[in-house]
Amino acid sequence: MKLVSLILLFFAFMLGTTAEQCGTQAGGAVCPNGQCCSQFGWCGNTNDYCGNGCQSQCSSTTPSPTTPSSGSDVSSLISTSLFDQMLKHRNDQGSAAQSFNGFGTTGDVTPRKRELAAFLAQTSHETTRGWASAPDGPYAWGYCFITENDKQTYCTPIDWPCASGK
Repeated sequence: MKLVSLILLFFAFMLGTTAEQCGTQAGGAVCPNGQCCSQFGWCGNTNDYCGNGCQSQCSSTTPSPTTPSSGSDVSSLISTSLFDQMLKHRNDQGSAAQSFNGFGTTGDVTPRKRELAAFLAQTSHETTRGWASAPDGPYAWGYCFITENDKQTYCTPIDWPCASGK
């Protein structure tokens, strides 16, 4: 009987606990999108969050969403010097990306940077690894290959058959 009571008490305690989102209750975290952090550590835009006891970003009005600057492309997200450092043997910052409408141009700067970072991470992973004697080493030659080096078969005939001709 004591064990059952202890288990019930444990689950009641676990269901009653929550993790606050911001402020002193969350290690000084700040709410996303300019939202207010209430005195209890929750994010929101109403007077309950932004009023008495608000811990951070305490405006009484709902923040307006950030609008992207029109005409921005990925070259506005990465400096020429950083591009040259990352892609040392390339000289066409932004030109290829401009041929894909909407790439790195949707939303405010944060999701645009995330989209660019994810794209660069995935594509560089698949197209790097130059030759051992390459100037500056084999990893300095990113984006030199149009297909993956060291191709492996990722198909499992029973569950995931390869596309015809692959």
